[in-house]
Amino acid sequence: MAYAAAAAVLLGLLVVTNLILTVGVIRRLREHTAELATLRGGGSGGVDVDVAMPAGSSVGGFDATSVADLPVGLATLGERPLAGFFSPHCQPCKERLPSFVEYAATRPGGRDAVLAVAVGTREETAALVELLRPVATVVVEPDRGPVQRAFGISGFPAFVLVEEGVVSASGYDLTPVLDRDAVALPATG
Repeated sequence: MAYAAAAAVLLGLLVVTNLILTVGVIRRLREHTAELATLRGGGSGGVDVDVAMPAGSSVGGFDATSVADLPVGLATLGERPLAGFFSPHCQPCKERLPSFVEYAATRPGGRDAVLAVAVGTREETAALVELLRPVATVVVEPDRGPVQRAFGISGFPAFVLVEEGVVSASGYDLTPVLDRDAVALPATG
């Protein structure tokens, strides 16, 4: 009888321990779900995640080499470069890439005024490079590479509009950056 009572107490302790651990895991999953929603732009309250330097920040210096083996620095991109940062493993990057390519194709200054950074190895980023190459100066670099550090990139996708070395608009969403660019561009026609 004593063995049955001891087994029942032990089983009860195991059940309570399991319940406590399960509640902890559920709480943690809720936190992660909220974090992911915010990073994907679906956070509550319309809060935009800072994935790049905010407007008014000076872009740091950087030296890189394009996929065409040309030197790339802030000075080589003109007075008003538009920069886009993409990862091949990022679903929002894939969703925003066509809009970026479409806009870059019609932007005054051509591909010399548009910087696209594909993050990963050359093999991982090959498809991104093929799409971006006709409309932008493309740089492939590892995560947290020198170009990303210069622009303060902390997530993907990230879009940054620079005027004379200073960020004029940045964010996870392309639309506000393009709206700012359209306002600042000289009228054509």
